[in-house]
Amino acid sequence: MNIVFDEKRALAVFKILDTEWQAKRGVFADIVLPQDRLRLPGNNEQKVNFLFYSALFMRGGIISEDPFRWLVALCDKRPEYYNPTFIVNNGLTSDDLKKAFLAITPEILAQNGLVKGRKENGSGQPFAYKIEQHTKAWIANSRFFVEKFGGNILNVYDGVRDFEEAFARINLRKNSWKKYEGQGIIGMRRKIFSLFTIWLQEKNLIPRFPTPIPVDFHALRVLWATRIFHLPDLLPLKIKDWHPKSYEGKTATQVREKLIDAITQWSQSFLFENQISHLVINPALWVLSRDLCANHFQNSTAGKGTILRESDDLISGQIRWPINYKNPCQICPIEQYCEGVAPAAPYWGILMKMPRVPYFETMVQTVLPGLEEEASSFLRKIRRRTKK
Repeated sequence: MNIVFDEKRALAVFKILDTEWQAKRGVFADIVLPQDRLRLPGNNEQKVNFLFYSALFMRGGIISEDPFRWLVALCDKRPEYYNPTFIVNNGLTSDDLKKAFLAITPEILAQNGLVKGRKENGSGQPFAYKIEQHTKAWIANSRFFVEKFGGNILNVYDGVRDFEEAFARINLRKNSWKKYEGQGIIGMRRKIFSLFTIWLQEKNLIPRFPTPIPVDFHALRVLWATRIFHLPDLLPLKIKDWHPKSYEGKTATQVREKLIDAITQWSQSFLFENQISHLVINPALWVLSRDLCANHFQNSTAGKGTILRESDDLISGQIRWPINYKNPCQICPIEQYCEGVAPAAPYWGILMKMPRVPYFETMVQTVLPGLEEEASSFLRKIRRRTKK
């Protein structure tokens, strides 16, 4: 896959995001990230262990806050389950962990209501992957840390100079998905391991060294829409039997490890060379996509994701903007660089981009940093999942 990066554009976009994030302005005002809402347990080693096992659940189509509800409750009931040495010495199995999660579920649902939209049979389960996958990874990775690092996860980072060096220490299997045989951790590739690494750096549990952007859907959406990366050899999508017919011929790509790894490795070098903090760009991209891009009309779909808000249909008037539409682009700090939209659901492992149609209305004006009253009102009205 030929991936081209526009570094001049990236520098312009990242500088704006850095300025706005540091100023806590506009969409970045009063943000509380999921990991910052937690009451982390005990000493530093316990905090590291909790964050590691929690990071394993940050995969697939989940809302990040959802798994934490279960993980915090389990830690309150069974804190020893977050200790790799305890897991190994007591011969715990994935079934033991599964039973523990199921035991706390009724209490969580009674207090907080159902978690809608999850994939576990439509119930209140917050895990995008089946619980068996998560618990097997939990047990296998505990064995790995005991055997290779004396049960201390922090030893992975001892003396490392950058993220890639740390990742090489836990990725001995070279992306093989075969049964665990002591050759690296499972259920965690560059995206999740970089997220875990950033969590540790944010909590001052490890030194700050060059680290990439965790390349999830939200980062991909913003980076592609702003043409920070583009795929010049990309052919119109040929759909499979299970894909909606509306996806046929679209500008889209299957999200594979090669794409994620290329962006990950580029971002580490680029951010370090330009002295822009990954501790800023990572949450800025995530919040921008989740709180603004997600509210763009073209990023919504109908018919369970099969009917798209096509650009040509909007331009021709076949589709009309919703009445009283609140345009998220009016408060986006990088709107001038954005050319595309990328619907999030349903995902199907496909990243699709359509041209973004600007929303024109006599009473709507672009609002830049130093928000006017109208934009401030808009911020209060959109769904803010990242707020307290």
